Amino acid sequence: MSRAQREPGTRPGTDGPGAADGLRAAGASAASDAWAAQVNALGGFIRAQRQMAKLSLREMAALTKVSNAYLSQVERGLHQPSLKVLRSIADALHLDTDQMLSRAGWSFRDEAPGSSAGGAPDAGVPDVEAAIAVDPRLSEEQRAALLGVYRSFVERD
Repeated sequence: MSRAQREPGTRPGTDGPGAADGLRAAGASAASDAWAAQVNALGGFIRAQRQMAKLSLREMAALTKVSNAYLSQVERGLHQPSLKVLRSIADALHLDTDQMLSRAGWSFRDEAPGSSAGGAPDAGVPDVEAAIAVDPRLSEEQRAALLGVYRSFVERD
């Protein structure tokens, strides 16, 4: 096929202009799915922490000065809370704000997973978080609770 006969915007060896659009759409869909999974995980973590603290949604709403309806939506993964809301939730649950921010994907720490405070990998230590994440016997809420407890112990050292 000559250059003049090809449709504008196509290249040889491609399926036409829709191929690039399809790849973009697939990438956007994957990013959207990853974002939704992250928001759901954060909400599950917040719910598990609230339940472990034996707080009702109303009690937590009073502590955070955020409506219980909004907190419910955050816990169900329907909303990504702002930094201000995350800080108030962390304070209400007596958690470190950095822990809450890292669950929200907003952590700016340079440490890689599996690294000690000095940055060197911990030799021979299994990746506890990965094991929790893939254990089929645990529900999402149980995973979030275990990860929260584990991280709170690890971050104290």
